[in-house]
Amino acid sequence: MPTGATTGGSFNHGLRVAIRQSGLTLETIQRRLSDRGLAVGRSTLSYWQNGHRSPTGPESIEVVRALEAILGVADGSLYNRINSEAPQVGPEAFDMVAAGQRIDNLLAEVGCQDKFAAMSIVSCSDFAEIGPDGSLDSVRSFYTLKALVDVDRYPAIHGGEPGGDPYKIDLDIVSGARIGRVRRDVEANVLVCEMVFDRVIRRGEFHVLHYTSTDANTIPTMAAYVFLTAPRSLTTVDVGFHPDCLPVNLEEFERHRDTGPDRFVQPRTLGGDRRVSVVRERPRRGTIGLRWQYA
Repeated sequence: MPTGATTGGSFNHGLRVAIRQSGLTLETIQRRLSDRGLAVGRSTLSYWQNGHRSPTGPESIEVVRALEAILGVADGSLYNRINSEAPQVGPEAFDMVAAGQRIDNLLAEVGCQDKFAAMSIVSCSDFAEIGPDGSLDSVRSFYTLKALVDVDRYPAIHGGEPGGDPYKIDLDIVSGARIGRVRRDVEANVLVCEMVFDRVIRRGEFHVLHYTSTDANTIPTMAAYVFLTAPRSLTTVDVGFHPDCLPVNLEEFERHRDTGPDRFVQPRTLGGDRRVSVVRERPRRGTIGLRWQYA
């Protein structure tokens, strides 16, 4: 019998409560949505329940209606929360439901659909630069990878803020590979790049990649974070702010892999160099990062 436990409050809170009360994992929910002909990534469901994104567009609404049935809540108890939240996202915003499939398509086009599974991430460090308008100027990424099978390439993915233009996103490899095929998806505002190694990295070997992504879109960003889906030894997220656009309410946070709420939150302050870092040794699976607001 449908429950009324999710009446009132925000959409993400209602979805989170409904999932917890159902006892279903995100993997199970994703599978049941797929059985109904709805292709939804687990990352999308995680975004929704953690409040990082909200459902928009007809595809998303159809998924929300299906979630009400799958989770056993009353008709409209999740959908009505979307309508009551303001402001509503405009039609130009990115619909997260289709993102997973779009990215998979881009990975296939550059010949890298199976390459994430070919290497494990030993450590990663991302150094983000925020410009004078609050938008993301660039990210310098350093990866240490270990080959699980013989492999000669690895993908890079850069997704911009909703409403941006992926043709204003570029990627430059500093060392460890050369740029191969590059594909972009305008609706998703995402770039996928094939990074080709100079030689085959044999199983068990380590390899270091250093690349920089730049974003000429001028859409303010208020978070920098990484998703950890597998163990790694060290993770660093470092953000530097332009002196004309300093953050307020700056904090670091962690979230569980599949469910909110935050499992850890700590206020942070900028250093004299206007930078702040989060470093985790052998971090748990989940989301680790920084978030802020602007005055």
